[in-house]
Amino acid sequence: MFRVVTSQTLAAWLADMGWDATERDASTLQCSHKTSEGKFRIFIRLMDNWVVASVVPFLETKGDNSFELARWLLRQNRDMNQAKFAYDEDGDVVMTVELPTQSLDQGELQGALTALLDSAVKNRRILRLASGVPTPLQPI
Repeated sequence: MFRVVTSQTLAAWLADMGWDATERDASTLQCSHKTSEGKFRIFIRLMDNWVVASVVPFLETKGDNSFELARWLLRQNRDMNQAKFAYDEDGDVVMTVELPTQSLDQGELQGALTALLDSAVKNRRILRLASGVPTPLQPI
């Protein structure tokens, strides 16, 4: 017996996890998290048979992406288990995790979203250090 995952199910799971989610449209929720590397916006979208969560933008570049950055992103993708980097339609870097809805439960969603946020913090810190951009001094 398969459980049907709905937007309401996702919203309830996120609330149980302590993630404050706002509804963007019928299939998309938005969460924000303050971290040591700044604020991350995470969009969680329910698609046909998938839940897709994305940090948008992970790195705002407006399409001005160097070959070195592209190579670095590919190397990171190879070494990360769930979360992956991609470019969005504006050319900005996003970090995404995709989960099949078949047999999806709250624990699996929580694990994937925690991994996504942890990877975002770790990799933004690496990019800041590599580029010489200082870490935000804002309190968490």
